[in-house]
Amino acid sequence: MTVSATSQGLKPGVCTSSNRPANPYDGMVIYETDTDKAMVWNGSSWVNLSTGTASAPSTAVPGLELITTQTIGTAVSSVTVSNCFSSTYDNYKITITGGTTTAEMQLNMTLGSSTASYYSAGNYVDFSTGSAGTSNVNNGSAWGRIGYGTTSGTLVANLDIYGPYLSGVTYATALYSRNGNYFGTVTHLHNSTASYASFTVTTSTGTVTGGTIRVYGYRNS
Repeated sequence: MTVSATSQGLKPGVCTSSNRPANPYDGMVIYETDTDKAMVWNGSSWVNLSTGTASAPSTAVPGLELITTQTIGTAVSSVTVSNCFSSTYDNYKITITGGTTTAEMQLNMTLGSSTASYYSAGNYVDFSTGSAGTSNVNNGSAWGRIGYGTTSGTLVANLDIYGPYLSGVTYATALYSRNGNYFGTVTHLHNSTASYASFTVTTSTGTVTGGTIRVYGYRNS
């Protein structure tokens, strides 16, 4: 059993999501201080104690569960979120809010250590003129335009990603914005059957200070 030592004494079962017991027993319960969730080992994986199974029972309400929160550092152009995808969920939502940027920028994303076979296609409307347009990236080194940042303090991303941990092609959809005038959506595809547990967000130019990345899992049922 994990034991955490604090000024209040020993606390059995208290850990973080990245420091779970290495050899859990069936029915073992822990409390994660970084996610504020009680988890139980069901014999094959850690699951939320409120559901009791990796696939929530019919009495549970399908929805999102917060998996991890990561604060962006100071003057960074790359942020990696590790161990956020697992067999517990098939699909995920990733949001980025807050922070300041040194330039008008796009946010890009890679899965794991892969830097090839990323495809993106977007449709947008120019707010200033009302005209429509398209944007595409073929076989790039990252998904382009998963979010954006402006020097006025806006840093935002809202991305749904489908099956990153599964052994198959990974898809995603995201909000799209460019230069403060273009608004729309982008569809992404990563043409690889590899399984990924992490992702990295990079800037197209400049750096970011502050802001928060949150990863949610969609309950499977």
